[in-house]
Amino acid sequence: MSLTFLNETLCSEIMKKSNIFFDLDGTLLDSRKRLYDLFQELVGQSELSFKEYWSIKRQRVNQHDLLTTKFNYSPDQINHFKELWLTRIEEEERLKQDTPFPFSLSLLEELNKNYNLFVVTNRQSYDKAYKQIGEYKWTKYLQAILVTEHKTTKAELINQSVKHKPKDIIVGDTGEDIMAGKELGLKTFAVLSGILSREVLEEYKPDKIVNYAYEIIE
Repeated sequence: MSLTFLNETLCSEIMKKSNIFFDLDGTLLDSRKRLYDLFQELVGQSELSFKEYWSIKRQRVNQHDLLTTKFNYSPDQINHFKELWLTRIEEEERLKQDTPFPFSLSLLEELNKNYNLFVVTNRQSYDKAYKQIGEYKWTKYLQAILVTEHKTTKAELINQSVKHKPKDIIVGDTGEDIMAGKELGLKTFAVLSGILSREVLEEYKPDKIVNYAYEIIE
């Protein structure tokens, strides 16, 4: 939950701007290959193609249900899978599989002129998230990188870390992103570039659904 942020001389100027909170995976980064490859590695009998796997996942099918219905996993096998998943999913070599969307750098650079920008993510490791974002040269456009570290929710983390306003915006690809925005009274943008389909995202009633994050400025 560490922050990169704010020296006191900038506080009054920063407060004049609205905030935009960006989810990371699926919103600014395409992390699907990393997630798919680890699933295939852990479930040796899986013959699901990349397309098949994500067609299932985009319907909000969680790992537990997928392992149960497709692969007849027992509760013990599922628990073992989850332990291995959490241990391996943020290994540094795996994170290199992530690909920034082509627009992400230019979007942050442009929006930084008029907004305070934050990344808020459910990653486990702040240090690894910060390092990865630094490698993409995004950090100079961000006021802070907020990482739940699986210790809190995105809504709680934003509420604890940033003085937010009703005109602020949250952009993400999951139901949690939308619900966090609604809980905090923010404007909510759902993107289709991540893990959920339009039909599933519509159930959360975001203010707007767009294909990619750059469309929030159109």
